[in-house]
Amino acid sequence: MKMHPLLDDPDAVLISRTPVSEPVNKADFERGAQQVLAALRIEIEPGENAVLKPNVTAGEVRENGDTGIGTHAHFIGGLTKYLHAHGARPDGVYVLEDPRNNNTETPRTWVHTGYPEMAAETGAILREPYRFNLVERRVPNPLVYPVRRVPKLAVAPNSVLINVPKMKTHNLGITTLCMKNLQGADNNFDRHYCGSGSGELRWSDPLVHSEMERLAKRARAAGTRAWLPRWMHELWQQNLARRLTDICQVLVPRLNVVEGVVARDGTGFNQGTNFPLGLVVAGTNVVAVDTVASYLMGFNPARIVYLRIAGDAGLGTNDLRKIAVYETQGNDVVPCRDLAAWRANPPFRVISNVLGEDEEGGYAR
Repeated sequence: MKMHPLLDDPDAVLISRTPVSEPVNKADFERGAQQVLAALRIEIEPGENAVLKPNVTAGEVRENGDTGIGTHAHFIGGLTKYLHAHGARPDGVYVLEDPRNNNTETPRTWVHTGYPEMAAETGAILREPYRFNLVERRVPNPLVYPVRRVPKLAVAPNSVLINVPKMKTHNLGITTLCMKNLQGADNNFDRHYCGSGSGELRWSDPLVHSEMERLAKRARAAGTRAWLPRWMHELWQQNLARRLTDICQVLVPRLNVVEGVVARDGTGFNQGTNFPLGLVVAGTNVVAVDTVASYLMGFNPARIVYLRIAGDAGLGTNDLRKIAVYETQGNDVVPCRDLAAWRANPPFRVISNVLGEDEEGGYAR
């Protein structure tokens, strides 16, 4: 895949904004997708397959694809149309995701997600990561897992993996963007990284377990969701961060495109508020893009645990001072002179169960 030379750099990130309607409609999502790819000057080369990895987060169980919880089907449709017009074969654009998010191999329907309709319109081919189409890959410098089983399609020599997460907050990760989106391409039975009972943290330790039980019981009695102290929540975040760092050493996107045409705060799931921003953040490195996107959501990237651990592991920089941020101006790409002007204020609200922080953005400072 060819792209703009300024942005074909792991320490470069592009931000793009397009106007949106009220309510946001199909054309808004498609325009946001196509504007950023045009600014990036993306061209698919002969023989390459474009493999788009959106976040459809159990979309089959939602009432429709407009919840704001996952990457919108029309945004993927806009990317697909652009790619077909810029080198991709008619049968050369795939959408790789599990729209159900459970530990079964039963066939997925993608019902309620909007993706079957988008695929019928654009020619995108829907694929799910079942066990029979996975391959084993060694993690070069594992923090938890020495081996991951990932879709052949994502790592094939002629595949161009394009990671397309939703811009939203998460009850455990604080933000869930490029790095966490790749979790969804892991083996069905191995990809639940948010559990507190495994990895190096030994959550089965009786003292930790009894403290968690005590705090949860007290919260239930008080009728509140907030029960975790910050120190315990950050230990839990470390467990997630190490696993994400492992999968990101195996699945390395050629491009990351964060869909914030409609962004979302809250838990990352059912609780939250949608924000029609018309915003897209793109770049080649998962850590750099997540750093900029997290900052734009109102957070301090240096305080987000998964970004710190990934940066320390050498996956990319989480230091904003080391990232060259560009913005779109018409058809041009220019240096961003005032990144703070793009930033959410107040910050996106995280519903995290952390005592005292569900309402006030504890990672913003």
